[in-house]
Amino acid sequence: MRDIGDHPAIAERLQSGGFHHLSHSRVIGHGAADRDRALTNLFSGRAHRVAGAPLHRSGTPLSPEAPVTVGDVVTVTPGRGLLTPLDSPCLVLAAGPSSMIYGTLPGHVECGEEFFGVSLNEDGTVTATVSAFSRPGRLITRFGGALGRRIQARMASAYIRGMEAA
Repeated sequence: MRDIGDHPAIAERLQSGGFHHLSHSRVIGHGAADRDRALTNLFSGRAHRVAGAPLHRSGTPLSPEAPVTVGDVVTVTPGRGLLTPLDSPCLVLAAGPSSMIYGTLPGHVECGEEFFGVSLNEDGTVTATVSAFSRPGRLITRFGGALGRRIQARMASAYIRGMEAA
């Protein structure tokens, strides 16, 4: 995926619509085995679990035996107890072979889309990328402002750590 910043007209429309954009990339390994592990972590929901925001489909956590597929409605579940109201539904728009994209559904704390990708580069390095464009989807995130954007950036880094996890 190319960065939205590479497309000034799109970036301008998103910003004028109140959308915030972020993109984080980091080298997470070397070789096909590290790429394959990162993709398994992504599609099985492990990357989200490691990040502290597990993905559930129909109330059941994703797993290697039941990975995410296009058209799935998944819920990002950031915690228990007081955080339960932050459960956020998404529609999986793309899944595979090297990336996943989901878009938020009504009730999500944000309104937008998030991209998760893994690439095996010519030099053998494996890079994980998380990119998103979003704007507040609920009152709590509207009031959160800059704090909400910092949390989203932290989560993007945490998802990358989850893709890297052994």
